[in-house]
Amino acid sequence: MGECYPEGTNLSPTFNDHDPSDSDREDIRENERTSVAYHNLTVYGFDARASQQSTFLNLPLTVISRLARWMVATSQDLRCCIVQGFEGIVSNGELLLVLGKPGSGCTTLLRVLAGDTHGLEIDSSAALNYQGTSIREIHQHSRGDYTYLAESDVHFAHLTVSQTLTFAAQARSSFSSRSRLHRFRSATRTMKQTTDALGLQATLHTKLGDNFVRGISGGERKRASIAEVLVGASRLQCWDNSIRGLDSANALQFVQTLRSSAMRNHTVAIATLYQASEDIYHCFDKVTVLYEGREIYFGPTAAAKEYFTELGFLCSRRSTTADFLCSVTNPLERVVQEGYEDKVPRTAAEFARTWECSRAREKLVAEIQAYQAQYPLDGKSSRHVPPSTIRRGGTLYSNGMLGEIHLCVVRGYQRLIQDLTPMISGIIGNAVISIILGSMFYDMPNDTSSFFGRGVLLFFTILTNTLLASFEGVQLWDHRPIVEKQYRFAFYHRSTEAIASMLCDLPNKVLLTTGFNVPFYFLANMHRTPAAFLTFYLFAFTSLLTGSMLYRTIGAMSRTLTASIAPGSNFILLLVIYTGFVLPIPSMHPWLRWVGYLNPVGYAFESLMINEFDGRKFPCVNFVPGGAGYTKVGPGQQTCAVTGAVAGSAVVDGRSYLATTFQYFPEHLWRNLGILYAFMVFLCCLYLLATEFLPAERSKGEVVVFKNARSLTARDSNDREAHNASHPSAGCSEKKPSEHSVEPFGGQGTQRATFVWDNLSYEIKTGEGHAKLLAGVEGWIEPGTLTALMGDSGAGKTTLLNVLANRADVGVVSGEMVVNMEFQNEGFARKVGYAQQQDSATATATVKEALVFSARLRQASKFTDAEKIAYVEEVIAKLDLHDFADAVIGVPGEGLNIEQRKRVTIGIELAARPELLLFLDEPTSGLDSNTAWSICTLLRKLADSGQAILCTIHQPSVTVFEMFDRLLFIQNGRSIYFGNIGPGSRTIIEYFTRHGAAECGSLANPAEWLMDITSRSKGTTTTCDWPGIWANSPERRQIKESLTAMKSKLKASLGEKPQHISRSKYALPYLQQLYHVTKRNLQQDWRTPSYLYSKVFLALGCGLIIGFSFYMSSNSLQGVQNQIFSVFLLFTLHSSLVQLVMPRFLERRSLYELSERPSRMYRWDVFVVSNVISEIPSQTVLAIIQFLTWYYPVGMYKNALSTHDLNERSGLMLLLLLSYMLFSSTFSQMVATIMPNAATGINISSLLYSLSLIFCGILVAPSALPRFWIFMYRSTPITYFVNAMVSTGLAGVTVKCSTAELVEFDPPATATCGQYLRGFATQAGGALLNPDATQQCQFCTVSTTDALIARLGIFYQNRWRNFGISLAYCVINIVGALLLYRLFRVPFGVHGARRDGHAGKISDKQLRGYGAVETVVRILGRDSQAE
Repeated sequence: MGECYPEGTNLSPTFNDHDPSDSDREDIRENERTSVAYHNLTVYGFDARASQQSTFLNLPLTVISRLARWMVATSQDLRCCIVQGFEGIVSNGELLLVLGKPGSGCTTLLRVLAGDTHGLEIDSSAALNYQGTSIREIHQHSRGDYTYLAESDVHFAHLTVSQTLTFAAQARSSFSSRSRLHRFRSATRTMKQTTDALGLQATLHTKLGDNFVRGISGGERKRASIAEVLVGASRLQCWDNSIRGLDSANALQFVQTLRSSAMRNHTVAIATLYQASEDIYHCFDKVTVLYEGREIYFGPTAAAKEYFTELGFLCSRRSTTADFLCSVTNPLERVVQEGYEDKVPRTAAEFARTWECSRAREKLVAEIQAYQAQYPLDGKSSRHVPPSTIRRGGTLYSNGMLGEIHLCVVRGYQRLIQDLTPMISGIIGNAVISIILGSMFYDMPNDTSSFFGRGVLLFFTILTNTLLASFEGVQLWDHRPIVEKQYRFAFYHRSTEAIASMLCDLPNKVLLTTGFNVPFYFLANMHRTPAAFLTFYLFAFTSLLTGSMLYRTIGAMSRTLTASIAPGSNFILLLVIYTGFVLPIPSMHPWLRWVGYLNPVGYAFESLMINEFDGRKFPCVNFVPGGAGYTKVGPGQQTCAVTGAVAGSAVVDGRSYLATTFQYFPEHLWRNLGILYAFMVFLCCLYLLATEFLPAERSKGEVVVFKNARSLTARDSNDREAHNASHPSAGCSEKKPSEHSVEPFGGQGTQRATFVWDNLSYEIKTGEGHAKLLAGVEGWIEPGTLTALMGDSGAGKTTLLNVLANRADVGVVSGEMVVNMEFQNEGFARKVGYAQQQDSATATATVKEALVFSARLRQASKFTDAEKIAYVEEVIAKLDLHDFADAVIGVPGEGLNIEQRKRVTIGIELAARPELLLFLDEPTSGLDSNTAWSICTLLRKLADSGQAILCTIHQPSVTVFEMFDRLLFIQNGRSIYFGNIGPGSRTIIEYFTRHGAAECGSLANPAEWLMDITSRSKGTTTTCDWPGIWANSPERRQIKESLTAMKSKLKASLGEKPQHISRSKYALPYLQQLYHVTKRNLQQDWRTPSYLYSKVFLALGCGLIIGFSFYMSSNSLQGVQNQIFSVFLLFTLHSSLVQLVMPRFLERRSLYELSERPSRMYRWDVFVVSNVISEIPSQTVLAIIQFLTWYYPVGMYKNALSTHDLNERSGLMLLLLLSYMLFSSTFSQMVATIMPNAATGINISSLLYSLSLIFCGILVAPSALPRFWIFMYRSTPITYFVNAMVSTGLAGVTVKCSTAELVEFDPPATATCGQYLRGFATQAGGALLNPDATQQCQFCTVSTTDALIARLGIFYQNRWRNFGISLAYCVINIVGALLLYRLFRVPFGVHGARRDGHAGKISDKQLRGYGAVETVVRILGRDSQAE
């Protein structure tokens, strides 16, 4: 098989032929040199100490104490030292490797050298010299040439790899490019060279994807992040553990690419890498070793090992140099040579002092001094700045503002084209709403009966146009991390991306305006003249643009999304109220009248009303008096019952109506357009300024937060690391290893199960057809063995684990998967542990609480609660979790560090006491080599105690790899080896060398050797067909024979069904599950004060704004209408509450479906019901707040007093508010059950709720609705809330018309007013104020509120019935949530095809896919991303 490896090819090829900075690129800047020297580098962080967890109760005290401390303390008091006294020098073309355990200061060093000093303070005595340029000048003039790449991968999910990298290359192209087309071609060439070097050729036209969008695999996404930096051709690159998630071959390939690029372009690369192999280590020129914030070595990589061995430390024979250097910083892992026990340094301070006295350090200091003499920081350092940093106009950006806008606009349209669904659905949805509105007001007559309808329609129109852009604020927050990252890379200004996003949205806004405004305008018979329509369209479009600027400004000025919801919603409520319709200008109170002057919606509404009414005469249809007996009255003896009418006139002038009712005047029409433009320009400038100068709140770093003061220890944490020198992390503590027995893991309660799979295949449906992710994979795991699963990125490792662990929710699974018959029951999945690659846990829980929760809900019911807690303590001891057992887990980037989170993830599975199998997906990914070794040691102990373990692993060291008994190696979903590894890995090495692979060196890492020889397109054009070789090998024939024998043995176990085995699907009964899950949800809410306080301030602000805007409303016609509208406005609160409730529900759903449901922790209906219950306490508080801040200020209690019914009416109003709050939360959760993400759910919820508001009977009385729509009035829940609250608050009260509302006319000369109106008053109702007068009769058209609310179909006697119906809707929401979740989120039953002689049929409720099956599982509305 030697021809598979052409002559001249080695296993660690260089990548000069694919260098991303190839010399034919025009923008390669020849003769540029970059280097850096730093001396006495000390860095401080601010207020980054371990702290107590915030709760709803202690947050105000915490804020006050921090404020007081900030006011009293000096900056020195508030800071803590992160790194101290670092020094080093890296010349051009060199690579520096930074080694140290998490918490040593590696990330801080990288960030500082790259100029990313946000949240840090560099000591004034520190000297950083970039060839005569200070760090301040670097940040001001060449930020993009000094880059720092964090571990996280953030990209626009819908862009392809090619689009993402081409944009990056164009954004960093120099000005030497002759034309835009030439620059595009150059950028495309750079992109292709980079993707060739990193093995991304096959992914160029695939979306990057994320957790919700299907795209490339995680390893490929990591390489795309690397490529984004490489195509930018930065001069100094800082890489923070960028090989995390990469297999060893890809990791080596990445470092070799850095090596080639640095040598060719004279750049500098500084990287911190965990689990660096020997080949990777020797790619670096220099290495620095950090120990708890102190530098203990800096120098050539070749001399580092010798330095520490001379100190007295011993390097084991097969340990890599990087592992050895890291091990000396770990008291539990370093090995001291015999005779040096009392001579070697032990603490970080002792190591630092030893280094300071060494000759190697003296040589380093001399080099630094020589460098500073050559490049002095003398204030004239600009002459030393590399030419690349002096760009056009002195800016640090490459393209200029117009060029940046062009690039961002092109990218914006690419994103739009790749994801058209939201835009199309938005346009169609708004068009449907428009048609519904038009049909509700269909063909309004051109008379006075349409006055209120036209006002309602225009008010709703202008409000909708303004609020159509509300989703843009959420989009800004989704994209903000990406924009921030690319801003730090100097791709563009933040403001240019903002301008581009506005330009990209313009076509969508034009279509939205057309789709929404045109249909209803003509259906409703609005003012049908060309001038009126074009004026209407102009103002509608201008309102949409102004609203867009408003929402964008609010989003840009907020530091967090949650914090922006309450103030933003309350501000919008002010705009709605002070538009001038629901509260006309004459009714506005002086203390908030100023809001009307600052309200762009109000100016637009005024102009639309003027456009509709001005210059028109409307025939009157309702005269006072009128009807029988009043048909032949004289002039002046009857008046139209509309404000603005003139006695004796049969028509009402639109201009007079506007002036009398709203104080609107025609001369304001075009003035208002100018004001709108002024608002739009002002808000646009404010938005751009906020975007450019107010960055989003950045992560505070992995600061350890404890549950309470008793658990709080005096720990310092840096912005990114875990702990400082005084408080080492768990893996670094000086205590001796725990001597606890492994019996709890493998003894009591553990069964011995053998698990076999044969000819296993897995196929999914994609946009291009069907993709086969697994094909003919076979193997087994048995008790007492530790099996490794390996393969390159995208090979299908995670996919195989998901299928084996019964977690493949989409696709077709075929083949045989067999387990001992005694374990084939509904409890199988619960007894299988699966530590996933994603570290998923409740962010607000402590480590111990998370383990206890897992133990209580998954351990067999035969164990008492005390035994479960005791077992958790054993797990904590085994995993060395004691130091942070009471620490809050947090989210990635804030809370526990990567190592601690990985331990917790494994601990959660071990706490469940898995009785049968244990699967782990990359448990060592992102960990340093020593921690990876300790975790694998633990797995080895678990296997030795009887556990059957299958574990995927990416970059194992020699010692870690040899801990495994067997290896399953797959390539592109096909097996290329399964069998024993053998002593010294000889078995597997002999197999591959026998079939054509090059020899594995005696000091080589067999795992890395395997990855090299099996990788495709890694420097060679051909490779062996390893799947074909394996398929025809004698080793596979032996495996198949063993599989046949094992399956026969498993079939023979049919009669063996021990009585002690737990057979139930869940460990606890329903009510106990509900109790524990609901308790956790309530704890999570209590410990998330931002969530609860946002709710409180939302309800408080809404109540106070409405209450004091309609303060003590009178019982005039307008006053009663104001009170009705105050009720209506209360129901707009839902659109804000849903933005809080729905994301919380979806966050919990993700955790449940990712790990808790597959583990059979608790039932799906427990999940839904527990979420409903956990919202009840906070919603009850909101109802009380709303009642106190709205009911009494509006003055409805006075109506209850006048009817002598205060207790019943007040009590019923409170119950109605409580019912509404419960309805809001349950409705949000019902809609959320089937939504893929929060943004889509919020939009759909708002759409459905808007329909409910439209048809509730306030905007259009049921008697005025077309008969077709009456079913909507009767079925919408808001109808019954409104009816009950309006009747409870207003019924039975006398109406007293204001002077402007009185209808005045003269009676006949021979009659008094009372005589003249006797017949009309009897027929039509109303009240005559001066019955004995002979002129100027004053008539109020309504005498009691009962008559007024009856026009809306509201009756007092139905109040309790309506309250009962409102509660019924809450129940319907809960039932709907359960039904929708069951239909759309719970996998359907799987029907398997049985084969003769099989060990028995296993139903889906027991173990989906286990047995001879051909399965199709469909989950509607859910994406499944395969590796």
